Amino acid sequence: MEEKLSNQDAAKAPERIETVRLVLRRFIEADRAEMVRFYGDPEVMSIRKYGARGPEAASAAFDVLKRHWDEHGFGLYAVVEKESGGFCGECGLRYADDGDAGEIELSYGLFPTFRGKGYATEAAKAARDAAMTVLELPLLVARSRGDNTGSHKVLEKLGMTLVDRYDVPGQSHGVVKYELVRTTGS
Repeated sequence: MEEKLSNQDAAKAPERIETVRLVLRRFIEADRAEMVRFYGDPEVMSIRKYGARGPEAASAAFDVLKRHWDEHGFGLYAVVEKESGGFCGECGLRYADDGDAGEIELSYGLFPTFRGKGYATEAAKAARDAAMTVLELPLLVARSRGDNTGSHKVLEKLGMTLVDRYDVPGQSHGVVKYELVRTTGS
């Protein structure tokens, strides 16, 4: 079993990344209310691996994502639209909670008002690039609901390859797994 890297063992991801239209930045305490709203939104969570959460569970999930940065030197970013300053959602890297031990997973999700604009692809490309060039990960994985074809398209645009499909007990949609293997010089 592969061991997880601590903050002292690994390179650190940038705490802020700017793209053409977005700012990806490390979460701060002032983001808690937005993330409680995000994790509690049934429409947002309808296409995520987990369903909508109540305020207490959503707040606890926010604590987990903040702690991930402290412990590992990378994590999920708050995604903010440059033009409006609007909070779009989250995107970044984390240790997979339902995958093989030690796998680092690309994760992203946006509020519905920010979908269909290419923001998921733009944010995910920035996170992928940090994973491959700054952290020099040998492998990056992503999982998506089996019925979330929009997410599958984003992952394919990132150069990721579909490697597995599996069922989840009690869910009809299943999960797909994509991988991106770092090549020498990338």
